[in-house]
Amino acid sequence: MADEKLVKSVQSTFSMYGLNLSRKLSVSLAKELLNVDENERKTWLTQIVEQILTQNLNDPQVTLESLKLAIEECIRPNTLKNTETVFSIINAFEIPKIKYDPTKKKFLLSPVTPDLFAEAPHKSAIFKDRFELLWRRTLRHELFIPPKLGEKKENWIELVPIEYLLSESKKGNVYVMGLLTQLVEGQYYLEDTGGTIKVDLKKANFQDGLIMEASIVIASGDYRDGMLYVKDIAFPPAESSSNARADFGDSNTFGSSHNLSLKLSEKLKSYEESNKDGMIIFLSEMWLDDVTVLRKFRTMLEGYSECPPIAFVLCGHFLSFPANITSAQKLKEGLKDLADIIIQYPDIKRSSKFIFVPAPDDIGSPKIFPRSSIPKNISEEFTKTVPGAIFTTNPCRIQYCTKEIVVLREDILTKMCRNTLQFPREGNIYDHYAKSIICQSHLTPLSLSVIPIYWKYDHALQIYPTPDVIVVADKFEAYETVYSDCRIINPGLFPKNGHSFKVYVPALDLVEHCAIPKDMDDIN
Repeated sequence: MADEKLVKSVQSTFSMYGLNLSRKLSVSLAKELLNVDENERKTWLTQIVEQILTQNLNDPQVTLESLKLAIEECIRPNTLKNTETVFSIINAFEIPKIKYDPTKKKFLLSPVTPDLFAEAPHKSAIFKDRFELLWRRTLRHELFIPPKLGEKKENWIELVPIEYLLSESKKGNVYVMGLLTQLVEGQYYLEDTGGTIKVDLKKANFQDGLIMEASIVIASGDYRDGMLYVKDIAFPPAESSSNARADFGDSNTFGSSHNLSLKLSEKLKSYEESNKDGMIIFLSEMWLDDVTVLRKFRTMLEGYSECPPIAFVLCGHFLSFPANITSAQKLKEGLKDLADIIIQYPDIKRSSKFIFVPAPDDIGSPKIFPRSSIPKNISEEFTKTVPGAIFTTNPCRIQYCTKEIVVLREDILTKMCRNTLQFPREGNIYDHYAKSIICQSHLTPLSLSVIPIYWKYDHALQIYPTPDVIVVADKFEAYETVYSDCRIINPGLFPKNGHSFKVYVPALDLVEHCAIPKDMDDIN
């Protein structure tokens, strides 16, 4: 029988932390603590309570399951939980939605009911939600936080809502944030949730980035006679990932089955740092009907056979020709040829994952984002042969230990350059692109006529909080850049850019550009 004094100590400790433990469970826990040295019981009890608190219980009443998990965690602290995965793929339809709650004055995770063909109000909500996120994010930036009572702040910028301008309570030099749009052809407007105003961009100074119609911008200038004569126009400032996560605490904003953010897992961090040779390989345009591409991929596997990568992320298109009536059969044949190559390298087949991210023109679904995975009737034979194969959506998310990676297959840079209002005069174009998507917190910050999106799943292309790596498989040349502590990389087209690809080493946070050497067949 457990000591009554120890039982009361257990109950009082739980009560002190705001938790309720039933008499029956208190007695059971006290019995377990009798096996611990008397001098260490208090420490063990505190650790168990702290472990229960990390479970984010909805109710202060502690259940048997919660108590078991906490005890297990204390006994085997280095053992990963079932949902605490080292590697996982999150498809676009499983990504949580982040929305601002005006009553709680913070960003929260909002549940999404699956529905590809949503009602019309969801269409109008797309840009409203994009604006609301950037508006709230910007207002807590140091430049835009108003001075406290009695405080002098020299560099404070006041953002003026458009309804204030429309009510004529503000004139002269103002800063306005809004969605840049053409309500009338040839005439640009700024729009927020309170109204719209005309803008004159003839003398505007465009800051770095690719500013387009449908961009959310901050414009400063002279407001008079119902028109804003813009002097400067720029994107809202980016927000660091650590600041963005402050609202969510330890909640999982990235996706996956684990309810807590895996970025905070010390066990995964330790595992990640211990695997210094672990790498993830990204390549684009994996033409499975092209003999040269398959031969070069075999050479790649040969090179990595003694040190199998964590994963090969293979982006479409998976055929070298536009989709037609023969595409399904050709893709099946191509996947069989690829499987025949992989099984020749048993260590890679056993250890590595093969992730397939479709391009917009691959067969299986319309050219609307998020794009569904390759149909199961085409991929199932390959999956049987290569158990590590995962056919996912475009875009998708990859979680490896504490690293968060987003993958998009789209020729997005060309489309953004084509739609920009003023092409940047200086700097690398991919640096401007990186700034554009990070500041807009969106992978495709264009109008729906340029990039169609399922109305209810625009949040699947949202990148807030900013991930560690964004892989944009684009037909543009291969590149790597960093903006706001996020690496943005493009592996380039595998068949057309010297069979080049990108290698990411998570433990070192390192990106390397690699290519398959030319052989005699290529020279001839």
